[in-house]
Amino acid sequence: MTTNDMAGIRRASGCASLLLALVISTAASAADAPNQAPALTLEKSVFLMRHGARSPNQTPEQLAPSSRRPWPQWPVGPGELTERGISLLTTLGGYYRQSYAAAGLLPEKGCPEAGTVAAWADNVVRRVPLSAQALLDGMFPGCGLQTGFAPQDKGPDPLFNPVEVGLCKLSVPKASAAILKAARGSLDQAARGERASLKAMQDILLVRSGTRCVNDAPSCGIEDFGNVLEGGKTGVTIEGGLKSATTVGENFLLQYIQGFPEKDVAWGDAATPETLSPLLGPRNLYLRLSRQPPYIAARNGSPLARALLAALDDASEASDASPAPGAPPRASRLVAFVGRDTHLASITGMLGLQWSLPDQPDQFPMGGTLAFERLINPADGKRYVRMVLYYQTLQQMRSNVPLDLAHPPGRLVVKMPGCDKGEIDGACPLPTVRKHFEAAFAADCPGG
Repeated sequence: MTTNDMAGIRRASGCASLLLALVISTAASAADAPNQAPALTLEKSVFLMRHGARSPNQTPEQLAPSSRRPWPQWPVGPGELTERGISLLTTLGGYYRQSYAAAGLLPEKGCPEAGTVAAWADNVVRRVPLSAQALLDGMFPGCGLQTGFAPQDKGPDPLFNPVEVGLCKLSVPKASAAILKAARGSLDQAARGERASLKAMQDILLVRSGTRCVNDAPSCGIEDFGNVLEGGKTGVTIEGGLKSATTVGENFLLQYIQGFPEKDVAWGDAATPETLSPLLGPRNLYLRLSRQPPYIAARNGSPLARALLAALDDASEASDASPAPGAPPRASRLVAFVGRDTHLASITGMLGLQWSLPDQPDQFPMGGTLAFERLINPADGKRYVRMVLYYQTLQQMRSNVPLDLAHPPGRLVVKMPGCDKGEIDGACPLPTVRKHFEAAFAADCPGG
C-alpha cells in the first residue's frame, strides 16, 4: 500500500467520522426539540390601567387637623391629574409603543390603522379620561386618537361602578363577613400587623385624637385608631385608622412623585424610598381587606372582568359590528381600560392574583398596567395569555426619567392560579384563562 493510499484512507476515515458526528448532533437536536418551548407570537394586548399621578383628594385646609404642620399647596385642585402625572403617562405610552412595535403588534412609525387601538375610561372623576388620553398621546403622538368614556351627564359608568348604580347587588352582612374573614376575625388585630408603619406615621403627624381609640382610651395617635365596618347603599366601608393611614401615606407618596423638594416630602421625615415605603403598608392592607375578598371583588368587578375577557377572547382581527352607544369600542390589537386602584384590586381579587414590587411600595401604583397579552403558537394555532404588570418604579416616577427598550419600566409576569399545566414561558392556555374568569364571575351580576 502506497503512501498516497494511506492518505486516502485517512481522509475517508476523517470524513466518515465527521459525517457520524453530524448525524449524532442532528439526532440529539431532534431529541431535544420537544423539550424546547415553542416561540409564541403576540397578537393582542388588553390593558387594565390605573390613572396617573394626582394631587391629594383634600385641600390643605381639610388636611390641617391631621398634622401639627401645614400641608403644602398644589398647582392643581384636589384629586386632579398633575402635569407630572401626564408626563409620566406619556412616557409609559411611548415605551409601550416601542415594546409592542418590536414585537410586531404595533407599527414602528406613524399612526395605527383604524380599528386596531382603543381606550375606554371610567367617567366618574376627570383624571381618569385625561389619563387614558395621555396614554394614547404618548403611544401615537399627533395621530388624534381619542379615548372613550360614558356620557358624564348619564351618571357613573356601570362597567366600572356596578354596585353604585345598582347593577350588581351587594349584601352588607355578606360583605362584612368577607372583610372580617380576610382580617382573620378582627380589623384592629389585622391593623396591628402594620403597627411599626403606623407608629412611624404618628411620629411624623404628632396629632392625637379622642375619636375611635382602641380600648376606649381618651386620646390616641393614628397607630391606635380603632377600625369599624359601616354599611350603606353602595356596600361596606372600613372607617377609622386604616382609612386615615391610607390617606396620609398616599399623600406623602404623591409629594414624592410630584418631585417636591425633600424638605417638603412629609416635612422632610419620609423623603427617601427607605423611609417612605413602609408608610404605604396600611394602604395596601386597606385595599386587600376592603376590595379584594372574592365576594366583594366579584360584585364590584364582574362587569369589567366580562369586558376584559370579551376583548381578550376575540380571536378575529376586526369586528364588523359597531359597539352600542356608550359602550367600550372594539379594537383588534390593543384595548386599554383605564380606571382606579379599586378596579385593579377588584379584578386581582376575583382572579386570585398576588404580587409584591420591591422597588414600588404601592401595590397598585399610579399608571400601573395589568396587561393581558394574547399570544398564538404559529405551529398549531393555539392561543395563550401572559399577564404582565408594567409599572414605573418609585425612583423612575420621582425623577421622571425617559423610558425605552434599553431603560424599561418595571415588569412582572403575574401567575394565574391553575395555569401550571400547559403553561409556556409564563403564558397560560387561553381556554384555561377563560374558565378561570368565568368561575370568578358573580352569577347575579351581569355585564355593564
